[in-house]
Amino acid sequence: MQRFNIRHIRHIRVVLHLFRAHYRQAPLQAAAIVIGIVLAVTLFVAVQAINLNAKRSYAESTEQLSAQATNLILPLSGQRYLSQSLYFLLRQHGLSDSLPVIEGRVSDSKGRSLSVQGSDLIAAISSIERNQSTATNTREVSIFNDGLPIAELLMGKPIILMSQSQFVRMGSKPELILNDIKTQVIPLPDEWQLGNRLLTDISFAQQLLNKPEQLSYIAVFESAVTQKDKWIQLLNKRAKWVSNNQSADLRSLTDSFHLNLTAMSLLAFLVGLFIAYNGVRYSLLKRNRLLVQIQQAGLTPSNVIMALFIELTFLVLIGATLGFILGIQLSHWLHPTVALTLEQLYGATLLPDTWQWQWWAQALLLTLIATLAACWQHFNQRVHQPLSSHGGFYQAPSPSNENTLFLYGVALTTLSLLGMWFTEHHRFTMFWLGILVISIPLYLPKSLLTLARLSERKTSPGLLNYLFAELRELISPLSLAMMALLLAVTANIGMNTLVGSFESTLKRWLEQKLHADIYISPTQAELAQLDGSLEHIDNIEKVYRQYYVNEHLQGLPIILGTKDEDSLAQTLQLKAAIPNFWQQFYANKVAAISEPTAIKLGLSLGSELKLEAFQQPILRVGAIFYDYGSPNGEVLISPQLWQKKGFTDTPTSLGVKVSGEHEVVLKQLEKQLNLHPSQLYEQSQIKTIALNIFSQTFAITRALNGVTLMVAVIGLFSSCFMLLEARKASIARLYALGISRRKLMYMTTGQIVALVTFTLLIALPLGALVGYVLTDIVTLRAFGWSLHYLWRWEDALSIAVMTILIAVIATLLPLWRLVSQPMVSSLQSEVM
Repeated sequence: MQRFNIRHIRHIRVVLHLFRAHYRQAPLQAAAIVIGIVLAVTLFVAVQAINLNAKRSYAESTEQLSAQATNLILPLSGQRYLSQSLYFLLRQHGLSDSLPVIEGRVSDSKGRSLSVQGSDLIAAISSIERNQSTATNTREVSIFNDGLPIAELLMGKPIILMSQSQFVRMGSKPELILNDIKTQVIPLPDEWQLGNRLLTDISFAQQLLNKPEQLSYIAVFESAVTQKDKWIQLLNKRAKWVSNNQSADLRSLTDSFHLNLTAMSLLAFLVGLFIAYNGVRYSLLKRNRLLVQIQQAGLTPSNVIMALFIELTFLVLIGATLGFILGIQLSHWLHPTVALTLEQLYGATLLPDTWQWQWWAQALLLTLIATLAACWQHFNQRVHQPLSSHGGFYQAPSPSNENTLFLYGVALTTLSLLGMWFTEHHRFTMFWLGILVISIPLYLPKSLLTLARLSERKTSPGLLNYLFAELRELISPLSLAMMALLLAVTANIGMNTLVGSFESTLKRWLEQKLHADIYISPTQAELAQLDGSLEHIDNIEKVYRQYYVNEHLQGLPIILGTKDEDSLAQTLQLKAAIPNFWQQFYANKVAAISEPTAIKLGLSLGSELKLEAFQQPILRVGAIFYDYGSPNGEVLISPQLWQKKGFTDTPTSLGVKVSGEHEVVLKQLEKQLNLHPSQLYEQSQIKTIALNIFSQTFAITRALNGVTLMVAVIGLFSSCFMLLEARKASIARLYALGISRRKLMYMTTGQIVALVTFTLLIALPLGALVGYVLTDIVTLRAFGWSLHYLWRWEDALSIAVMTILIAVIATLLPLWRLVSQPMVSSLQSEVM
């Protein structure tokens, strides 16, 4: 038995030596397989690194330079601040493991609005040692750290701390003018997780924000929760005690964002596997004679199959390793874009990106299983073919399965559409969309053959007719590359349709949403003063005010707000409303909720609203309005109810309607109210800023979309190169029959262009379908946004033209080399 095993291993080694010799003669074949695997793994690993790093950041989200709070003491509903005396009262009764925090916005000398947070830095840093289980282990924060001027900060000196990356973005200036106060800047390592926020001692922050003796909230850490009932009793309705669900809230808010990235990475992974699979098929085709001769020499089929599996495993190992390295680098390049998007939209701060070797193992295992499962049938077919093959007596015909694939495609498409029809949750919707995308390439071989036959019948005998006749034979070896291209182009068109529809909808929404001529963005310290001064300035006809506070509705983080009556009438774009909505709204019987709130909580007209802010009166949903400006939900109540409940009378934002020239009023506001020009925004500026944020939001999606298309293009390039290598003899025969080199180049290029054009004819309607599903179904269920579907022919045509040009280049480069070499050598390649 042992002797048999040794002989078996020796035979496998002999076969592997033969395969190695083959690849020395044809390195392009091995390169095509490795390239496909590299491209598949690269984007998969990059997105996995981004998503896992984001989830780690959410889980480790802490107070700045502190541990993670388990509970928060917040102002009562409708209020924005706590009295600092409450914090001292709690301290006197033993609540030592807590942290007072005040937050707000300030402006610098250039008028830039910056987020600032002030806290008791000694208490913050000390909490790390007391709460090791909830502190961020990656940050070596200590009061003895040389970078922290603790003594100066505690003395209330004008010093702010910021992350090193933020310091560089702001020009690396050692001093800033914040709210007219000259302030020293101390940069800290990015690992300390400050993000884009500024941090200072609480005494200086209260001075900056003009909020003496006031706090935004009090963070309570783990060791203090054991006496929870005692602290709640001490609060005595002066504040509310809540659990800190920031990590769960962030995961919930960003779930759709990360799901979108995952879907794009899996699509690129699938496209890359198509390329690798095509490379394996081509390699087996070129080694068909070798595989027969090996078995004719006495080696068993099991030895040959085992050698093929070892060879594929080795190539997958190389490709997965290279793809892992490139994927980690790609995630590093994409990290700033993702961090900016998450911070602007959701207020999440990402930790510096890291990597784990387990990701390499996961990518290797997934790729190996997928490639072995896909290639097993071809391995088995090539090894168990008749040994009389290539002996001049018998040639097994290639099986045709385009009809079977077409039927599978119809079945999967029907199943996916039914699944999307009966599914409501966005995760299941994305799953069924994935099934729909997988079904799309299955239509391709049958569709291409049908189009090629129709073209052949419509052309008269001659070279053009021969072009389409031979094209039918080229569909089989090029079908996988065309499938990869079809997937990428379909996804690209679908995503471009989604982005274009969103942009069009957003512009229309902004046209009505922005009703003021000039918007004012003062610091929080200036809001109350400005509110009473604006109406006394010449040429200002009307002052528009909005009031918002953070709240929860059935566990969902929302903003509860109101507006003046003119703003409500002009800006509320209703999707649905009950009869006599406005009368009941001002009678304090109903409220208006945003569309995302209605979708996420399953609310409809007439549903009861269980607001934490107040129990009476009981409000019902009277209207649902469109909202594309906030990731959180929104509930609007009447101004009279807002005042009745004693909510804050300091507006969140201000806008004015002016008579006369805008420039004149802008100068008056700057001069009379001492405002910086960058604190004043005309309506057109707000639209530009909103569209810029929109562009940044989809920047990562566009990047991944482009990478996926690039993966398919590289696959097309390698497939064209390999196909022309395989067709050297047939092209040489045409030349021997008298066809010139120029006509050969035209014909061969025309075949590839025709094939790509046929693929694009299929991709365009399928891309429109995917775009419709993304726009009208997935986006509504995932984000709660109803979008106006917009099809742009210019986008589709630009992708088509670019793809055809790349196909022409991919064909001409190897074709020029082929027709330039002696035709005798090409003819000889058929029998070598």
